[in-house]
Amino acid sequence: MANSSDYLRNYGGVSFTELPFNAVDSFALCQSFYLPVEKVYKNLNKDDVTLRELYMKSFELRGSRHKAVGVILSRQISIRAVELARSARFGSAKVTDFSEVFATQPAIQFCAMTLALDDGTTAIVFRGTDDSIIGWKEDVDLLVKKSMPSHQLALDYLEKAAANSTGDIVLCGHSKGGNLALWAALQSKDATRARIKGLYNLEGPGFYNYHLYHTPAYKELLDRYYHIIPHGAFIGVMLAHDDDYEVVKSSFPSGPFQHDLTSWMVEEDHPVYMPGLNLVGRFNDLLMKKVMDLIPVEHYGSIEKVADAIVKGAGQLYLTGFTKNLRSSIKGAVDAWNSTDAEMKNEIMGSFKGLGAAVPGALKEAITGEQPAAETPAEAPAEA
Repeated sequence: MANSSDYLRNYGGVSFTELPFNAVDSFALCQSFYLPVEKVYKNLNKDDVTLRELYMKSFELRGSRHKAVGVILSRQISIRAVELARSARFGSAKVTDFSEVFATQPAIQFCAMTLALDDGTTAIVFRGTDDSIIGWKEDVDLLVKKSMPSHQLALDYLEKAAANSTGDIVLCGHSKGGNLALWAALQSKDATRARIKGLYNLEGPGFYNYHLYHTPAYKELLDRYYHIIPHGAFIGVMLAHDDDYEVVKSSFPSGPFQHDLTSWMVEEDHPVYMPGLNLVGRFNDLLMKKVMDLIPVEHYGSIEKVADAIVKGAGQLYLTGFTKNLRSSIKGAVDAWNSTDAEMKNEIMGSFKGLGAAVPGALKEAITGEQPAAETPAEAPAEA
């Protein structure tokens, strides 16, 4: 069955005036934006950069060959970027703004781009977790913090884009990028939020708690909010997430692999939607909720400190470096864990002590459809 590559082949010559930005456009744009374009952008004329120029020069810098972008980021990213660049639909879109922030203390892996589409729409895309270990450390921060630096960066970026444009805005992001897009929209000024005609959260993980899903801003956005997860979702059911999602069919059978946007199926100009999660997706959803319940909030600080120590101990910034120096990287990470304060280690180990019982419990509930009455994640806890 078709995916976003087939969509670009069939609709790549259609303007946004004829066919407005849609969910499948977000699939293609979010996937392509994992291409490392930062070095190229710095050397281009910022007043007249098109997506075609940015992507093709980045492709050329990589030897004009479709290569994997990282250990877990496939060559399909490069393929999709070139397909977008060569299409009339996206290729002539102006890159009106670009931002990249990378830091170790605190962990920040942030990248966003703004496009001016031919129908006057401003499209903003936020990158998800890339090949950096810092990006993965930032994912841990999603669990243990109500907000993190990238959230504020995303909000600032959205407000800047809104101030420098007129008309409609569309936001999109895959994985952590979807989380950033939603957070920025919910925290944005009323005038900015009113201009958002579409927000595409593609299997982004949830938040620290359910508070934001019960705000007036969330309710205001609902009719323009497209939260899309695959039928065996894994990442998209992590943390405190909303249930206002649509389920897309994936060509891959298991949860983590379905996170790859290449596997998301489309028909003509729209996704192939499923009636709900399959057994694997329901199990993942229930298990993730149980894991959240296992970890006491007072242990979050220990988790963050230990994760930070392990990242430092590994001595690598990127997963490619980690795998190339596997023995020394693992030794450094293990040494960091072993040297961790005993009380912290006990807190972390104790937090997951009930995991053994959570797995069969989640499986039983996924199969039978029964859930304990005590589990009511739809209720919003008070903001801490």
